[in-house]
Amino acid sequence: MYIYNITFNVDHDIEKAWLDYIQNSFVPKMLKSGLLRQAVTSKIMVDEAQGQSYAIQFMAENQADLKSFIEKELAPILHQLYLKFSPKMVYFATELAVIDQQQHHITGQS
Repeated sequence: MYIYNITFNVDHDIEKAWLDYIQNSFVPKMLKSGLLRQAVTSKIMVDEAQGQSYAIQFMAENQADLKSFIEKELAPILHQLYLKFSPKMVYFATELAVIDQQQHHITGQS
């Protein structure tokens, strides 16, 4: 699995409008092509005077799907977001390759 992580810092005065746009427009547009399979939006739990930080992780089945999405789909979607919220929002993106995934399974008590 491959992850495209975008970390944002958003000024407090636009945070509510930004989050609404992210949930109802940005994430659905990112997932529309089907190249990205899932999105997880998280609030970064750090007190920051200059704004609130968020991370959105988009999952792709393979590197080819992620690369295709970045090359063909990403630019106009990010551009719309930038035009709507700049300069009160900054972001950076990171591509990740999952190398291990573990999960704790709870078993019944004996």
